[in-house]
Amino acid sequence: MAIKNVASSPVNNPGLGKAKDSDSSKGALVAELGNASSISQAATGAGAANKNYGVELSDRAKTRAAEQRKSFDIAKNTPDVREDRVAQLKAKIESGSYQVDSGKIADGMLREAIMEHLATGKDN
Repeated sequence: MAIKNVASSPVNNPGLGKAKDSDSSKGALVAELGNASSISQAATGAGAANKNYGVELSDRAKTRAAEQRKSFDIAKNTPDVREDRVAQLKAKIESGSYQVDSGKIADGMLREAIMEHLATGKDN
């Protein structure tokens, strides 16, 4: 297994892993997490070819790493706002055809209140 550069560790670089104040923080976070998931790729990378540490990843670990990379790719390529859905709802609201189901709203409010009550254990 290849060892990452220690200069990029949180100990030597206190700013590593901290939230960024820019609009690209989602992309940066996904990229950072994606890089962390590439351990199995690093094992076959340059430098590791000459060294054998006796480490082998199981098929299950390789599958999980591949699934994790796929999840990060999906997250990175998914927009924050579904513009098509927003446009549909705007059109319905403007045309007056958007109907609010008060029963669904009430059910949701009750469900949230019950979950909060169960989570806190308070009898208010």
